[in-house]
Amino acid sequence: MTNLINYLWEGAICLTLLWLFYKVFLEQNTFFAWNRAFLLCSLIVALIFPALSLTGISSLNLGNESFVVQLPQFEMNATNQGPSATSPISLSNLLLGVYLTGLLFTLSRFIVGIVSLLLKTRKAKVFHSGSYTILEHSSFEPSSFFHLIFLPEGALQLQQKVDWIIAHETTHADYRHSLDKLLIQFVKIIFWFYPIYRMYEQALEVLHEYQVDEKMTETYPLEEYARLLLNLAKPNHSSLLVHNFNQFQIKKRLTMMTQPKSKWMARGIYALALPLFACLFVLISCTPNEDMPQMDTQDGEEIVITEMIMKESVFDVVEDMPSPLGGMEGWNNYLSANLKYPQAARDAKVEGTVYLIFTVTDEGKIVNVSILRGIGAGLDEEALRVVRNSPDWIPGQQDGENVNVKMRLPIRFKLN
Repeated sequence: MTNLINYLWEGAICLTLLWLFYKVFLEQNTFFAWNRAFLLCSLIVALIFPALSLTGISSLNLGNESFVVQLPQFEMNATNQGPSATSPISLSNLLLGVYLTGLLFTLSRFIVGIVSLLLKTRKAKVFHSGSYTILEHSSFEPSSFFHLIFLPEGALQLQQKVDWIIAHETTHADYRHSLDKLLIQFVKIIFWFYPIYRMYEQALEVLHEYQVDEKMTETYPLEEYARLLLNLAKPNHSSLLVHNFNQFQIKKRLTMMTQPKSKWMARGIYALALPLFACLFVLISCTPNEDMPQMDTQDGEEIVITEMIMKESVFDVVEDMPSPLGGMEGWNNYLSANLKYPQAARDAKVEGTVYLIFTVTDEGKIVNVSILRGIGAGLDEEALRVVRNSPDWIPGQQDGENVNVKMRLPIRFKLN
């Protein structure tokens, strides 16, 4: 559940920051293909970057410490401590249920829409125009989906301007705008709870029309084409060719068609997007490296080892590593018997992993216990208390002599 929440809020951050950049710097440009590419990249970034798990700069020397040996993680489950203040249905499970319900509802609407369209295409009249298939049905409005062109019933018999409508929709198909539609639908399904996807959807729809308008005015007179758009925008138009866009969008399109083109030098603003993408990659995708390369020891225990470093007579790795009395089984038994899940953490439903560091001296004493990474709510203090009060260990040895060795211990606190 935690991973899903992290993915969703990190994706939402990407969508928000990239949308603000688009609104401030790019929206008024007439580089429609570049703007479209930026918005599509933004959607892809929001889907992919949070899903990546890479070792980044944040993993370098946390707290200026070199940790080379990690004990196996111990999991503290609150359900093993008798009565708990948590409800039968935890908040995390409730949130997960709400999210999955919204996801399934959005996905169902998308599937129903596709199925409904497919059923209508079976009842539609079919005509062919080159590589395109023209479908006429009473419920259709002028639109396209890849090589399929949808027209209202009887549109082909009207003759006047219908060739312009078909050219308009085939231009949409040539630009592969249907792929954009599919991508935004996928983002809508994943981030159904965050309405910013509607802004992306509307912006892409307008850019699609800008691109087509620009292409159409290269072939057809601007005034006649603009008049056609105005006629299609009338709410009580007698023709069957009803346009999909509202009057506000038509006004924006006419304004964009008549305004001067952006200067070529204005494309330099897109270079600013590269550092933004890079920063999001580092902040979102690069996470601390909590797991180190593993290697099996002779007694079958898995420990995490890098290289041996010696600092002020404290070793990170030695020939014979320190071990608890009774081995790992005895150590786990000690932690199970002495660790308590603080009531405040239970009430706040706080769970996670506390990372501790400590030194096993050449006499087997545990000293210098501290928190490498904590989670608060009294869990850090509880982990410190138990480790500081633990029995002596069997000290580590290097070249046959007892030495001081630094260790790292993760303790996982889990409610359920």
